[in-house]
Amino acid sequence: MQIHPQLQEYVESKIFPMYQKNDSGHGMDHINYVIKRSLEFASQFDEINLDMVYVIASFHDLAHHLDKDHHEILSAKLFDEQEELKQFFTEEQRKIIKEAIEDHRASFKQEPRSCYGKIISSADRNTNLVTVFKRVHAYTQKHYPNLSLEEMITRAYDHVTKKFGTHGYAKTYCYDESFEKMKKEVAALLENRYEFAVKYMEVNEIMDVKEKAKWFAMEAHKGQVRKSELEKPMIIHPIGVGQLLESYGCDDQVVAAGYLHDVVEDTHYTLEDIEREFGKEIANLVMGASEPDKSLSWEERKKHTIEETKKLPLRNKLVICADKINNLEDLFLKFEKTGKRDFQSFKRGEEAQKWFYTSVYESLIEGEDEHLPIFEHLKDILDKVFYQKEDTFLKDTIFVDQPDQYQKLKQLHAQKIELQRLKTFVTLPKPFVIEFTGTPRTGKTTILHNLYDFFKKGGFSVSLLEEFTTSKYYREELKPKLADRSSSERDLIIPEEVYKQLQGAISTNPDLILMDRSLNDRQIWNYRRFLRGDMAEDVYLQAREKYAKLSREWIDFLVITYADSLLSLKRDYHSSLALEKRTFLNIENLKEYNESLMALQELFEESVDSVSFLDTSEKGMNDIAIEVASELLPAMRKQYIKTLQQKYPS
Repeated sequence: MQIHPQLQEYVESKIFPMYQKNDSGHGMDHINYVIKRSLEFASQFDEINLDMVYVIASFHDLAHHLDKDHHEILSAKLFDEQEELKQFFTEEQRKIIKEAIEDHRASFKQEPRSCYGKIISSADRNTNLVTVFKRVHAYTQKHYPNLSLEEMITRAYDHVTKKFGTHGYAKTYCYDESFEKMKKEVAALLENRYEFAVKYMEVNEIMDVKEKAKWFAMEAHKGQVRKSELEKPMIIHPIGVGQLLESYGCDDQVVAAGYLHDVVEDTHYTLEDIEREFGKEIANLVMGASEPDKSLSWEERKKHTIEETKKLPLRNKLVICADKINNLEDLFLKFEKTGKRDFQSFKRGEEAQKWFYTSVYESLIEGEDEHLPIFEHLKDILDKVFYQKEDTFLKDTIFVDQPDQYQKLKQLHAQKIELQRLKTFVTLPKPFVIEFTGTPRTGKTTILHNLYDFFKKGGFSVSLLEEFTTSKYYREELKPKLADRSSSERDLIIPEEVYKQLQGAISTNPDLILMDRSLNDRQIWNYRRFLRGDMAEDVYLQAREKYAKLSREWIDFLVITYADSLLSLKRDYHSSLALEKRTFLNIENLKEYNESLMALQELFEESVDSVSFLDTSEKGMNDIAIEVASELLPAMRKQYIKTLQQKYPS
């Protein structure tokens, strides 16, 4: 049975040209592939109308350029709008065609409603891994042009796993030997991320020796952790070394060796494996950074390293230098964060480590220009770790009368630096969101702006959201629109507006967002109104659950400040020139606010990952800000470590 000639002519002249608007993965090559397979699969069913099969395959991706996520619905609609095609099919046939187009996507959870839907769904499955990789890459380039190569490969790995992995959503309703063969190929690749990355780069002709080396190292060090910080994957050290070498303008082979420098020493791979994968030059660079037989004593191995380093070419020395810088910077941050000089994670104590690192530095600069920036970098961190070099201007001039505060700020600074370094390895799934609330005149605004300045000066991108109900948008636009609404209705609308405000900030992709009086602050106000009888219990409970749900989803850290009511009122008078009697800010209101805040403490702890309750009655603003930062930074670190462990699983 052949396709109706007039039908085929219409589709080829009127429909196929529209596929020029789609990306290459959903253009005419793909459509011809699906048409061919659809007609082949049709033979597996009885009494199939090939004209219907042909049209379904011809239309199934037509609207992909309009909306990738809903293209099946739009493609079916485009078919339905073709008046000329009505002469070829009955109303019942047109309904089946439309449903089959709608049911074709691999991610469609239900079984297609007809055998025609099963045919197109099966025919639309890729059976060529090269095509899969090319389509994924083309889509990523178009829709995510700012991703790094590593991020592109990671996205491809996640997509292929989700679609074609063991529990992938891509399935076939027709017997398809080639599809099953491809799934076996995919399963083999997914077992080894390095092999997957290499295949992806080869197929898309974007092979990069640095990226290849990074993925090899990630696979080789999989499951290993840093000896000094067991919660951190081992791989962050070689990646840090590679990144450091690249930042100093080293060539690709040197950078690749930076990623690979610990592979021979700490994994089952040999130098021969490195040479086979990356060539003799990179293998030589890795060998220069690897210690001899580990059966030798610590002292023997270190003496050998010191002597051999003197003889090495500069390019070998650069890899060793970056390795030592990264290790010492990790050690320095650990000392600064804890305030303790702890060498317990090392096989030898401080004096032995001081001798080794100092001697290596001297070996590195022997016969070289010691003023090379990377050598100066090593000398600087060496002096900080072992010779306790520090900024004497800060210590002896700025904080000369405040040594305790200086020590606290140094610890906070070290924690911030660690976050900066973690940020180079991973991006949080969403910005870290901090909400500030509390009794008026208890230091909330001061803390908020201190933290904004703290992170901004540290190179973090920070979005600051003002208090919603005092914002210009609320006062001038939303509030007039809500004038005719009841207070209960307004209380249910406001969280939606706060959510929109937060989503707007998230869309700009900052590292963190500081929110002044937002979702959880509304909980306090609603609770007060409920106690007064101004809000019905069912309305209050509905609003409470709505705010709590949004808070659990979006707020990471909640700062709540409170103080003695009279003290808060005194602060208001002392910070103002006005002696007039306060109407809203009075003892009764302040007491009520404090009581409501305390009554909701359990709710807050359930609605947010981390909560900081601070009584500021007898504390200065600087002390309060330091206390909040001391609780906030570990919470942020926890998020980064969690994301890091997900990216580099053990």
